[in-house]
Amino acid sequence: MSTVGSPNTAAGDVVADVELRTPTGAPAQLSSVLKQRTVIPIVRYFGCMPCRNFLHQLESVREDLAEHGVDIVGIGRAADYQATYLAEHGINYPLLLDPDEAFYREIGLGRFPWWKMLAPGTWLKYVRAAKGARQGRITNHPLQSPGVVILDPDRTVVYVFRGATIGDYPPVGDVVRTALGP
Repeated sequence: MSTVGSPNTAAGDVVADVELRTPTGAPAQLSSVLKQRTVIPIVRYFGCMPCRNFLHQLESVREDLAEHGVDIVGIGRAADYQATYLAEHGINYPLLLDPDEAFYREIGLGRFPWWKMLAPGTWLKYVRAAKGARQGRITNHPLQSPGVVILDPDRTVVYVFRGATIGDYPPVGDVVRTALGP
């Protein structure tokens, strides 16, 4: 196992113990939130409509995951008031902020090319997300890639998915199967 932080971060690697923030601004070390295997949706920002939709989809399986010893913790670069809004409107797992993008760098989540915003698949993801969420104010770079990582309590990567455009997340069923796997 190696400790890395790059687009090459893969299963078996150990990510750094980065400092995150709660929506109230309190520091939260990554290691302090990893009590057991944890699914971490990494959103573009907490107001992103497809990201909100994905967070709600994960909320719908949260109790099933918890019964099997798996937590969920969402991470977004911005914004505290949007994370608070989601916590007040149906997201019952912690949402943390990564304003310096330390965790994004650890996982290797960068920006996608501008022209992917024009792709029909991107707009299809956006339209599908409209059924389950509403768009909030853009508070981060519009080309930030989303992602999902599953970590064990020692920060070992079990699974990593790097989205290629807006709303590019793996199917929730795949995330659940992977999280419950070995």
